[in-house]
Amino acid sequence: MPPALPPSLARTPVTVGGAAVMPALVVLALMLAIAVYIELRENRIPNWLTLTGMTLGLLIGYWYGTGVFWSSLGGLAIGFGFLFIFYVFGGVGGGDVKLMGAAGALMGSDLIKPAVVYTALLGAFLAVMMVIWRKDFWLRLGAGLRKLAFWRKLKEVQATEAAPVTVPYGVAIAAGCLLAILVKGAI
Repeated sequence: MPPALPPSLARTPVTVGGAAVMPALVVLALMLAIAVYIELRENRIPNWLTLTGMTLGLLIGYWYGTGVFWSSLGGLAIGFGFLFIFYVFGGVGGGDVKLMGAAGALMGSDLIKPAVVYTALLGAFLAVMMVIWRKDFWLRLGAGLRKLAFWRKLKEVQATEAAPVTVPYGVAIAAGCLLAILVKGAI
């Protein structure tokens, strides 16, 4: 049976398995707000922000004890590892991977798991909305269907391909983390 928390920490959302503590959630909120602002403005997420988030997440976890530290380290691995797979295949940028890792370090392993799922769903929805907003949805759909029809001989003149869509995935990460916190009742 785990030891009881001191009364001063009784309101922090530390759970069995060490989800997240309130100082980590405050740092998370600040980090995600700054990341979304910079990404929407400059289309990048800076290393100083993500590496600071990872470091603070691990330090806060260490401060609150070994259970929270291991949860923080596990959250870092889960968040970073999930998006790293997509980074390898060119789906997201390196800043997005590090931001999800930092969010995992701050949220802990209990909260990052649903956050990853929500982020993936919101990111897919955001990508579809970006394609529709750019008004080349039908061009992209037709090109995708032509690629699927591998049994047909392609015409000599291919239709012009649409430019790739860049999705500000930091927005999906921030929304997914917020949704996970609200659904799990961490605040």
